[in-house]
Amino acid sequence: MLLKNLIEGTPKDRSNISISGIATNSKEVKKNYIFFAIRGNKLNGEIFIKDAIKKGASVIICSNKCKFKDKKIKIVKTPNIRYLLSKISSKFYKLKPKNIIAVTGTNGKTSVADIFYQILRINKISAATIGTLGVKYNGRIIKTNLTSPDTITLHKYLNFLKRKKIQNVIIESSSHGLCQKRLHHINFKGAIFTNFSQDHLDYHKNMKSYLDAKLILFKEILKKNSTIISDKEIKQFSILKKISKKKNLKLLNIGKEFKKIKNEYLEKTSNFKIKNLAMAIKATKLCGLKEKLIYKSIKKIKDVDGRLELVRKYPNGVKVFVDYAHTPDALATALKSLRRHAMGRLVVVFGAGGDRDHSKRKLMGQVASEFADYTFLTDDNPRNEEPSEIRAMVLAGAPNSIEVADRAEAILRAVDFLQAGDTLLIAGKGHESGQIVGSDILPFDDVEQASIAVAALEGAY
Repeated sequence: MLLKNLIEGTPKDRSNISISGIATNSKEVKKNYIFFAIRGNKLNGEIFIKDAIKKGASVIICSNKCKFKDKKIKIVKTPNIRYLLSKISSKFYKLKPKNIIAVTGTNGKTSVADIFYQILRINKISAATIGTLGVKYNGRIIKTNLTSPDTITLHKYLNFLKRKKIQNVIIESSSHGLCQKRLHHINFKGAIFTNFSQDHLDYHKNMKSYLDAKLILFKEILKKNSTIISDKEIKQFSILKKISKKKNLKLLNIGKEFKKIKNEYLEKTSNFKIKNLAMAIKATKLCGLKEKLIYKSIKKIKDVDGRLELVRKYPNGVKVFVDYAHTPDALATALKSLRRHAMGRLVVVFGAGGDRDHSKRKLMGQVASEFADYTFLTDDNPRNEEPSEIRAMVLAGAPNSIEVADRAEAILRAVDFLQAGDTLLIAGKGHESGQIVGSDILPFDDVEQASIAVAALEGAY
């Protein structure tokens, strides 16, 4: 692609430079690439400009503060490099599916996205999701590391999905991804706001900043006449209403779908699961699927991996669940949901992640103590923090917890602790297949460990 087709106002003597690729990592640069030298929070990409040129970069894009000079290389300086990266990525990978939906919120993004995908697939309509579980399309999966992939990768995936003739895609939109302009310059048909509660304050510093990050999707990215889907019962609905009026967006409440599902289909299912389903239904309607076909699909929808996933149910009523809940609100919601159906005691295994919001740790402990009968406190993903210090912060809110540092042992002991009619929730990691300790990712899967534990104690039940 010619440079003049990617960057407006390119001088005539440089406008016909042929661009073969774009990169933010100098190691990925090849001949005739554009290299974006981004100043990140931990690393300044400008120190890799010379390396990128050696590898064949013909254009360098950097911030206005960048002092690098080279008469042989086209250098573009910009006040907002991430925004320009998004714009150029969108042009370079120009093919996009027809119906792209975004879903944001503190909890429920993955569940809504997966249900949307399942409904379409059940009706033999090609579909894809991009998010925490990877890129899922037509029964296949590409593993990824982030909820919202980096800008270039995201546009590359959308281009790839379009080439696969997939027209319906739902993207999980994290607050980090929105702040870093990863989702700008995508023509979304609609966007979903699930809910809002405390999370990621290590990055956003306060709740206002965190909410503002979520609202970028609606204030900046959604175009005129596109649609917002949300729940009238949440406080943020009034904010979305103001935004929709100002930007001429259509705002849909899930109330009608919620009532219909609860009254006619899943009356014994927890409210938050019904709300996730209702939002997914609204989104599939937005993509053109008929209501009759949607509701016929409900009984065929499977549980989402790591989202209140039932690992085992015993004849004596013992049940073991795994859930991704890693915020105070999500943990409370999961425990309250299980409480409604628990015949005996409600037991939880949980922890808190390292290098993340410290203020939610005590809250996690308080929630576990309030809504569970017995709590086993263990390590989550300690990352670069001392695990015992993380547990101490959680213990401040759950002083009566049984503390077991090793997560596998904690799960085994919790399963062994169960009596007839008890329910166990293993919370925090859900679908994850590794535990992050320092810079290492050690193989660890809550579902697998729970299965091993129940198998080891099978004779007891």
